[in-house]
Amino acid sequence: MAAISAAEAQSDPVLQSVVAIRDIYGLANVTYQLGQLPGAVVDGPYVKSTYPGEWLSRYLIKGYTRVDPVVLEGFERVLPFDWRELTLTPAAEELFKDFQSHGLAAQGYSVPIIDKLSRRALFSLNGRMEGDAWGDFIAAHGVDFAEMGHRLHAMAMEEIFGKSELPRFARRELECLTWAAQGKSAKETARILNVSDATVRDYLVSARLKLRADNITSAIAKAVKLRLINI
Repeated sequence: MAAISAAEAQSDPVLQSVVAIRDIYGLANVTYQLGQLPGAVVDGPYVKSTYPGEWLSRYLIKGYTRVDPVVLEGFERVLPFDWRELTLTPAAEELFKDFQSHGLAAQGYSVPIIDKLSRRALFSLNGRMEGDAWGDFIAAHGVDFAEMGHRLHAMAMEEIFGKSELPRFARRELECLTWAAQGKSAKETARILNVSDATVRDYLVSARLKLRADNITSAIAKAVKLRLINI
């Protein structure tokens, strides 16, 4: 944890932290990835990683986000997982072959992160240890890595949103904002969510007030900017 504390004063604390964690623990690579927020699968607009730029570019160009089981399963899971637990489709197998052909280590471990605002992230470690050595390493440091993942997430949220903490939003408030953002009326949203029109309006008003917005349009714009909803 000292590595993270030292990095907090740097200009890019999350990146400096993943580099420090990689070096201190003798890992091949470390990545923190912010996922898409409530109601979506994967967005990944914010990624701090020690992977070589060449591989990151290839990963995006090849569209590997659509087949990568670490990402696809990681943002659905709650508990940390070893990559050996993943379900590999033929496309995923090709991804891992390409991954290793670029000299990247096969062993991996990921910590899913879900904060109180339902924002999701993934903290992933990649190492060159084989078999039992990797399992023993994770068993020895797994608790520390879980804490590191949450510390990195808090740092990333502060970097993106500032130090002021957002209020807690109910799932229905975000759902109503999402449908409103897609042009649905209160009546249409009520039909979709199987609630009354008045209930939808109440959720929209409460969400607007929490966002300190003058109207629903402004509330939607703020919610999108803060990555509370996706449209």
